[in-house]
Amino acid sequence: MRIKTSAVVGNFLEATWSRVHAPNKAVLGRAGMFLALGEGVPTGFKVADSHGIELAEETILGEDLAPVVRASLNYRYGSTLDENGYKQAFRLYFEYGCHRLIHIWDEYNSDPIMFTSELIKMAKAGPELVSGDSSTTQPLAIVDHPVRVKLLADMDPWIINTAGGNCLTVISGRPGSGKSQLALDLLAQISRQGVRFLFFDLKGELEEDSSNSQQTQTRNNFLQITGAKYIRLISEGLPINPLFRGRTDAENAQIASEIASLVGAFAPQLGANQERAIREAFESLEAPDFQGLANELKQRSEEGVALSVIDKISRFNLFARADAAQPMERWLSSSQIIDFKPLGNDNDTKVLAVAFILNCIMRQLNRTLAIKNGIQPLQMILFVDEAHLLLPKEGKSGLLGSLARQGRSWGFPVWLASQDADAFLTRGTNATDFSELAECGIHFSPQTLTENEQKRILGQVLYKPLQKGEAILRLSGKIYTSTARQLWKDNGSLPK
Repeated sequence: MRIKTSAVVGNFLEATWSRVHAPNKAVLGRAGMFLALGEGVPTGFKVADSHGIELAEETILGEDLAPVVRASLNYRYGSTLDENGYKQAFRLYFEYGCHRLIHIWDEYNSDPIMFTSELIKMAKAGPELVSGDSSTTQPLAIVDHPVRVKLLADMDPWIINTAGGNCLTVISGRPGSGKSQLALDLLAQISRQGVRFLFFDLKGELEEDSSNSQQTQTRNNFLQITGAKYIRLISEGLPINPLFRGRTDAENAQIASEIASLVGAFAPQLGANQERAIREAFESLEAPDFQGLANELKQRSEEGVALSVIDKISRFNLFARADAAQPMERWLSSSQIIDFKPLGNDNDTKVLAVAFILNCIMRQLNRTLAIKNGIQPLQMILFVDEAHLLLPKEGKSGLLGSLARQGRSWGFPVWLASQDADAFLTRGTNATDFSELAECGIHFSPQTLTENEQKRILGQVLYKPLQKGEAILRLSGKIYTSTARQLWKDNGSLPK
């Protein structure tokens, strides 16, 4: 059997095989083939063309691997493939696997050593094949034991995943109050207990700053404790594509409408006609991504806010193209930190990027996890710093409110941090009082609130000023005041 690659894959194999010391082009492609067999092929991925190089199956697989690959493809498709079906599946997985190689090659700036090292790491990780839908990857690891965090110095630990709670946590405090140090310590504590997190760092709390030795020490300490992967936007794009096509025309129309509404909720001055343009352009795409959506809007001669918003995300390369993107489950298999600071004061793009990611998680990973021995299983904490940038848009989208109410049952609890405690009360059609909804609220600067706001947010008026490092905690309706945990001194050490 012989297959013809796409032009992109053929050019990559021709240009790269000798640089990574592969015996030939086919053997380099073999690595991609097995990478695809381990991860699965995303829904909607298609081979672009047949204008590349021609390769024989026996050259790609050698003498011994053909039966293994045939069995693996049968396993992926859930049935025994006939010869024509096997050839199509073989070409699809080979093509996607090579696109994954291209993505890794580009990610490491064409460095052969780093490229090879990453492939070795991925091979050691050994993702197992999963049956059924070929668009899925290995499910996310679930933590179903009690997870305890210590919030204040002199109070007992809080079990964040007790059945019946929502784990929604809000943290407020002016700059320098200790809010950020507490947030990092809490993430370090859960990491030590096997819980992953997705940290939307909207102000660059963990940026690399060689001129600030204390910040550098905090950053290095945090990354070492948590093992989180750090991505600084613009200089590096996210390896995921939060746009996806439905399995049926009806489902795809619904997704297109949701995407257009999401842009309308978070982008300023986007009218009904602009939303319609985005919806119709999205529906027409076989494998939607931001680059394709921007190009489709241009081809339709659309101008104004709709094109401007989508084109900016595309030009900034914030997200991967559909043919090179990692599945969401694979990306979330480790803790992630997204540094949005390089976007500067462009808060609209920041919050829209966050909204797309959260919406994708809600749509693709909304599987209810059964309570076990009084414990609600966890998959990942979703933590948004500087949440006041998103919350004014909440009244139109209802995104965070829906996630805060439903995410716990899927294993995705939400934590929010903001400078001002009154920012957690949103207004509009989908208004949510996050401070009231939250099971846990920690506030470092209550003096910025009026007495009425203190009663609503804290449950009482605080007449005695807090000392430096102290916070007032409202946990399951009860009030505590004490020194808060801080990463610089507590290092995320586990509560006893």
